[in-house]
Amino acid sequence: MITILWVDDEIDHLQAHIRFLRKRNYEVISASSGREALEILKSIRVDLVLMDQMMVGMDGLETVHEIRKSYDDLPVVMVTQSEEEELMDKALAGTIADFLTKPVNPSQILLVLKRLLESGKLKMNRATVEVISETEKVRHSKTNTLEDWTGLYSSWMEKDISLGGELDHRLKGIQGGGLDQVEMGFSRFIEKNYPNWIASPESAPLMAHNVLERKVIPELLKGKGEVVFLVIDCMRYDQWLLMAKSIEHWYHREPGFMVTGLPSATPYSRNSIFSGLVPRDIWRFYRTHWIEEYGYPGLNSYERLLLGNALGRLGWRTGKDVVYAKASTRQEGDNLKRGLSHFLKDGFMAIVVNFIDHLTHGRSELDLIRDIAPDVSAFRRLASGWFEHSFLFEMIKTLSARGATLIITSDHGSTQANRITTISGARGMSHSVRYRFGHSLKADPKHSVVVTNPGDWGLPDDNPRKTYLFGREDFLLMQNGFRREDMYKFKGSFQHGGVSLEEMLVPCEVLRPKKYRG
Repeated sequence: MITILWVDDEIDHLQAHIRFLRKRNYEVISASSGREALEILKSIRVDLVLMDQMMVGMDGLETVHEIRKSYDDLPVVMVTQSEEEELMDKALAGTIADFLTKPVNPSQILLVLKRLLESGKLKMNRATVEVISETEKVRHSKTNTLEDWTGLYSSWMEKDISLGGELDHRLKGIQGGGLDQVEMGFSRFIEKNYPNWIASPESAPLMAHNVLERKVIPELLKGKGEVVFLVIDCMRYDQWLLMAKSIEHWYHREPGFMVTGLPSATPYSRNSIFSGLVPRDIWRFYRTHWIEEYGYPGLNSYERLLLGNALGRLGWRTGKDVVYAKASTRQEGDNLKRGLSHFLKDGFMAIVVNFIDHLTHGRSELDLIRDIAPDVSAFRRLASGWFEHSFLFEMIKTLSARGATLIITSDHGSTQANRITTISGARGMSHSVRYRFGHSLKADPKHSVVVTNPGDWGLPDDNPRKTYLFGREDFLLMQNGFRREDMYKFKGSFQHGGVSLEEMLVPCEVLRPKKYRG
């Protein structure tokens, strides 16, 4: 039950109002002075205070000042004789939550109480009903499209963020309500459609291997100013939603999604982004540079070369070397920010920012990061907190002042992997835990997408027995006899490479600078 403390030196005159609130299941405690109210707060849990401004002895504002010494977040509603500007300022500053002007009527009080104490619950209930309805519609449709999946995912994330991450927790307590319940349907959708998208480029959605052609080249060919192509490694859509709030003052967003390449991992998807090719064709055309071998470390070493060749092939050349930069540390980012005029002398540059990827992998290695960000909501806030104080945020504001157009995307997202499925195969299997490749691999098809025809999936097909496995939902792909320390390290970690909404549906937005008129 919600408890209200009503403070007024003429409290006996308010008994009708108090009875009205009690009939609506509010517990109302009364106090006839500020001193009495402070004593009550020491021993009784109170959800909101209704405070008369004009009282004998300690007045309302003095009482609020004393309350704030011990209770920063306790909502206080001031009841006043007139709409004084000082009270408006305090309400806006957060010292008081709201104010009511005498004479107050019961419906006014009830409205303020519901807004301050129950709006979150009402929003949660409405969001829960809406998301479950959207989920059931997509899950049970036999003709769902990519737009259905992106619509469900974006609606889910936007609502969860607006409710502080509580929606996801609420839905997991409802049978069939959690996001993990729809992941199997999404993986089956990808399993059915991904080879068709590779085979029929004209009907394919926006994907890693066509984003240059469909998003970057059109902006370059307009010739209307500087263009920056920014790839934030391992950025999830929900992380971007929080980060994007910080830049809406400087840029107008044109929202959209991109489907990552498979595996949804940097060596494959990001090379596809910069080459304009699927991994199968990167392997065929750049065999001396892009060597897909077990543990080969240099698959992302030739992105500048791939990008330059792709831009030329797609019809845009500057006549000079393409400017490509990568920022993995604060110092590299600051150097990049200071050198923008030099880097943009030909009007275009591509940038890779690796911090979120480092954060994601660091969480698997360091218990400290895992403790700071134990779940999805905390992890997105950690990424957003970094962004708000990063060189990247400052650089984006500088680019807006320059009038530069931004195209922002990611090479893949990540998903929190909590379940383990056992796989088997010949010796020499790759070691990633959300995807594997090797000879004659076997796995439970309920837990992983099994690809025995890699070429049809745009993947290197250098051996007739070659198999790829992609984890469905939140499954980790572990070999028989996996070590206990591996289970501890990876279970609950954020991983990528598999087939899930969070890994494969990443933001791809064009940001257009806003002009300042001052």
